[in-house]
Amino acid sequence: MNGRANIVFVLSVVLFGVPIAHAEEKYDPFFAPRPDFYDTSSTTPDQTDESTPPSPNLVRQIGSDFKNVFARKENLVIAGVGLGAAWATSYFDEEISRSRLNATIYEEAVLHEALEPGRVLGGAAVQIGSAFAAYGFGKLFSKPGVEALGRDLVRAQIVTQTFTQVLKLTVQRERPDGSNNKSFPSGHSSGSFATATVLQRHYGWKVGLPAYAFAGYIACSRLSENKHYLSDVVFGAAIGILAGRTVTVVAAKNRFAVSPILVPTGAGVQFTWLGSSR
Repeated sequence: MNGRANIVFVLSVVLFGVPIAHAEEKYDPFFAPRPDFYDTSSTTPDQTDESTPPSPNLVRQIGSDFKNVFARKENLVIAGVGLGAAWATSYFDEEISRSRLNATIYEEAVLHEALEPGRVLGGAAVQIGSAFAAYGFGKLFSKPGVEALGRDLVRAQIVTQTFTQVLKLTVQRERPDGSNNKSFPSGHSSGSFATATVLQRHYGWKVGLPAYAFAGYIACSRLSENKHYLSDVVFGAAIGILAGRTVTVVAAKNRFAVSPILVPTGAGVQFTWLGSSR
């Protein structure tokens, strides 16, 4: 499949192959997070000790996350806009892959060295390993805030990497360097944007902006390494944002949203400040 055919295929799956929940929601998780999202249903209100709330079951939460990906209307919008942005940027795929950004062709030593760390830092091993490390540290040393952050990072990475790998195996787009058929979407991009989204939802824009900037740096490194086309990293970013938002329905302190958008001349990223959720 060529780039635009890949995107049409995935868009068809998202729009027509995914069972979307049509039941009316009693709350809007984006504007008014549900307070009982972490209910483990193993205790009743009378049994719960408010000073030591029960730790939610991670496996059960992950199972709910996969269901919530398809149940939340916001996710359909993010996926649709992400695919639209990937479609728009696919017109520049070949041009960018042959540009001076491709350090493997032009041997731009300075650019290559500057972007090289992104290859390692954006990899699944680092992204997932860091998530589990944060979760383990928080649990081991009784740091509820760190444990909650780590928990959401683990959940986001599992959702992100699962959908990314399924799409890679389904679409089978050849990489720009011809090394294999796992180009679409970019796993480095999806994983790093998932992490950035979780950080932004927990700590607000002061952490979110540099986190998204770093995710963008990792995405650029994949173009420099000639491992992905621009449309690969754009849709990878959309997957990461979608997964990060899905697992942090309650965590968001500041309603500051980031999402891919289409503009008359191409695509971009939209930042929206919606004020404090408190």
